[in-house]
Amino acid sequence: MDVTKRINILAFVLLTSLMGLICYENFVSNKLPKQEQEQELSAEIFKGSEGEEFVNEQMPQHQETPQVKMPKKFTIVNKQTWMAPPEGFFSALTHNYLVYREGREIPQNLRDYLADIHGNFVLDVIPFSVVSDFKRIFLMLFRTKESYSEYTSRPSWSVASTDVSAQSIFILENSNFKTNFIHELTHIYFDGFFLPKEPPLWMSEGFAVYVQTQKQKQKDKKWLIPYLKKFSEGKYIAFEEFINVKDLQNYSQEDVLLWYAQAFSVIDYLLSSKTRDEFYQFSKYIKDGMPISRSLYRAYGMPFNKISSLEYAWQSYVHNKKGAF
Repeated sequence: MDVTKRINILAFVLLTSLMGLICYENFVSNKLPKQEQEQELSAEIFKGSEGEEFVNEQMPQHQETPQVKMPKKFTIVNKQTWMAPPEGFFSALTHNYLVYREGREIPQNLRDYLADIHGNFVLDVIPFSVVSDFKRIFLMLFRTKESYSEYTSRPSWSVASTDVSAQSIFILENSNFKTNFIHELTHIYFDGFFLPKEPPLWMSEGFAVYVQTQKQKQKDKKWLIPYLKKFSEGKYIAFEEFINVKDLQNYSQEDVLLWYAQAFSVIDYLLSSKTRDEFYQFSKYIKDGMPISRSLYRAYGMPFNKISSLEYAWQSYVHNKKGAF
């Protein structure tokens, strides 16, 4: 047997072995659905956190810039208001994050987990991620509800918040960490795209909920179904009011959830009706200061020459879906 044949046989054997190994790993990893595996990994990493009390709360949370308290023991380390680790917090520097974690060290499996989430996330939000000039994000992980509330001044129902201008995320650890984290990352990259301005609130929250739901199990998205059914029956917030909401403080909890669901559904329609390129162009025109109706027309063309046209088209969309995802 000549040398060439031996090399070919050896290459075939190696390739067959490699394929067998890949198939075995896929078989093992697919014993549980991917999302369940990820939730089990989160539960393992964040075991013992008080945030587990909030693990079944999948409702969206209105995002406001948290008013981070700065006790005298803190030392400002740069102009973005990132702080030296407070007492009781461990720190680690990764490629994408400066991480502060309450009460526990930051092991390699947590660093790998963050890297995996980040790598997949930036692909999901292209082109907003590719135009971002963020070098590193400050991530503060809390294991107690008390410390989270103290540092962020957020209400008792909150488990995560974002300060986009400071590229900072504050989050209470629990096994739903991934989807909560993705919601906040969306604010960092999508809202950050509009800096130094802010995007319309319905676009900011609608897109964050949309990206988050892409990673959630069906049961974790059930809160949306009653509202999607309402929309299909013609019960929704009139668009002239809906798109001009800048603050949800004076709305009841039910109205807030209705508004969030509508924001999600409108973004879902815009991303489904054409491609993400049109949505990016729409966002870019708004960033450049163009009115919403004109931005819509420039990006999507006819018949979207006014907000009422979007409202009618969206109504048709949700009616045909009849409350389904």
